[in-house]
Amino acid sequence: MIVAFARENNLARIIGEKTAGKLLSATSVKVGHGFRLALPTGAYYTWKGSVLEGTPIETDEPVEFDWQAARGNRDSQL
Repeated sequence: MIVAFARENNLARIIGEKTAGKLLSATSVKVGHGFRLALPTGAYYTWKGSVLEGTPIETDEPVEFDWQAARGNRDSQL
């Protein structure tokens, strides 16, 4: 939601990897044997009407996440 807001309002350069495009409000209930049933209860839209579910946000500058750098307390995306 934050990335979509920043993108739509030209507030920041988006650096890193594209978002997953998964943002859906849901409620889940136990159905037995350790299982749960999740039901969508709402969708998220931007002020300009873009739907966020199923719409990954591309970056301005793609930078892959580096697990080895992260272990050394370095975040190449920042």
